[in-house]
Amino acid sequence: MRLSTPAFVLRRVRWSESSLILTLYSLDLGRASAMARGALRPKGSFLGRVELFSEGEYTLSRREGREMDTAVEVSVVRHREGLRGNPAAFAGAGVFSEWLLSVVSHGNEPSEPVYHLLGLVFSLLEEGLPPLPVICGGVQRLLALSGHGMTVDRCAVCGGSPGESPRWNPLEGGAVCGGCRPGAPRVLPGILEFLSRSAETSLDRAARVRLWPGGYRQCLGLLREYTEAHIEKRMPVKALRTMEDMLDAT
Repeated sequence: MRLSTPAFVLRRVRWSESSLILTLYSLDLGRASAMARGALRPKGSFLGRVELFSEGEYTLSRREGREMDTAVEVSVVRHREGLRGNPAAFAGAGVFSEWLLSVVSHGNEPSEPVYHLLGLVFSLLEEGLPPLPVICGGVQRLLALSGHGMTVDRCAVCGGSPGESPRWNPLEGGAVCGGCRPGAPRVLPGILEFLSRSAETSLDRAARVRLWPGGYRQCLGLLREYTEAHIEKRMPVKALRTMEDMLDAT
């Protein structure tokens, strides 16, 4: 069976001298894997069409019982050259892609909102917005769309105000008050305020909010801790470390 679907390339792994295994996020299939035979041949039909973070219209050959499809044809929708030409933006796209692949497993139902969120995050990074606020706001939305939404404007246990010294408990659902969970680690109110505002406004506006130096790294650390608690596994950190090293060097 053959079908056509728009998809983003989130990962490329070399399979042979001329072929790649692609990890895609598709509008119609969700997360999918596809073999692109001959993708590395200088005169192959896939050359320049299956670059990381590019968006294309893929014709896939599918066989029942097989987890991996075969890419038959690809036409480019957006190259996303602005991402590959900006090291910080490229690293940020890698972080968000790793996050999505950690949250969305093979076999998950496709999600049109997740697909469009991925495109929006890539577009904002391509426009040159600072990667950390884009990723923080994007991850918060990704978690909500994946059924792992967090509570930030009230205590996740009693529903009351988190108070002037809020705490953070990922397993309970996010922010908690000191009365309910006095032993939980403290979280700075400014981070909760950003996450609350981010949930109520567009991602491009949320990404322009400024926190104190190091504030977004703390926010990303909380989001990572929350994600790992809910997906019950460790997340890869290679892209995150690369992005942080780049930010430290600037």
